Amino acid sequence: MKTALAAVTCLLITQGLAGETAMEKLHVDSFIVVGVTARTSNALEASGNGVIGGLWARLRKDDLVNRIKHRADDHIVAVYSNYQSDKDGEYDYTLGSKVTSATDVPPGMAVRRTDAGDYAIFTARGGPAAQLVMSLWKRIWSLETSSGEFRRAYRTDYEIYLNSNADDADQKVDVYIGLKRK
Repeated sequence: MKTALAAVTCLLITQGLAGETAMEKLHVDSFIVVGVTARTSNALEASGNGVIGGLWARLRKDDLVNRIKHRADDHIVAVYSNYQSDKDGEYDYTLGSKVTSATDVPPGMAVRRTDAGDYAIFTARGGPAAQLVMSLWKRIWSLETSSGEFRRAYRTDYEIYLNSNADDADQKVDVYIGLKRK
């Protein structure tokens, strides 16, 4: 299968965001991300003592994206991997860029490979990135508990920030959620 995504099904879900939220189910090939990484959990992030905000601040302050060699595009990518269990357990959060080669990795950065497989993709646009992403994750968690059709794999999930400025008031974000095989 080509690196481009092949649509399997498409379902539009609307939500009370500044823009629309859509979910598609697609098969996605594996790819590599290079960036800064930390171990965290949803509980830690919600407590105000999380690490994700600090990784974003470091990414911007130290211009880390521009230090990453072999970038595939200008998008910022956040990968969730190495899940301890489910949404309530710890996971690794890696923030950086998709690359065409994992060579020449800058000191202090990690390499993460996403799993190939079926993903549910949620898209939101029309607001600040942090607000859009939090609304998307709340939607994802509600689908997981209310629907037998939406079964997460808890292997790799990721976000793609489609505007180069993550604080842009007109951001577009895609959140890819790995699904269990039926």
